[in-house]
Amino acid sequence: MAVGKSLIILTISIGLLSACSTQNTLLHTSESSYASTKSNYQPVDTSVGALINYMSWQANRLEPYDQQQQEQSVFFALNNLQNGEMTRWYNGNTGAQGAVKVSMTYPQGSGYCRVIMSQIIYNNKQRDFKETACINAVDNSWRFIR
Repeated sequence: MAVGKSLIILTISIGLLSACSTQNTLLHTSESSYASTKSNYQPVDTSVGALINYMSWQANRLEPYDQQQQEQSVFFALNNLQNGEMTRWYNGNTGAQGAVKVSMTYPQGSGYCRVIMSQIIYNNKQRDFKETACINAVDNSWRFIR
């Protein structure tokens, strides 16, 4: 039993640490689509702290349908909106809502990048995101820079 708990805590800790080390990597998904609305976490100097942070993150994550709404709004904004324009979504069942605004667009290589500002409100918490995505000229897919 103790070994099983230790393995769970170790797995969570490694996952959280590896997630923190992915600086300047290109990803196909928006951080705002899967992040938690909680942004202030405890220092992770013990496995208990990591577990508490993980449980808090899970409790404040968007429901899968709301995550999908956020992701669709992000890609709609990237593909269709002009600088300064905004799109919004709302789920009356969960009370979750979000907004995505295109802040700026700039050339990059043979394509361009867009900076978007996202806001998510869920469980009476609000979280704001600033993300940059660049279009891949080869396959017309967006890559998020972290």
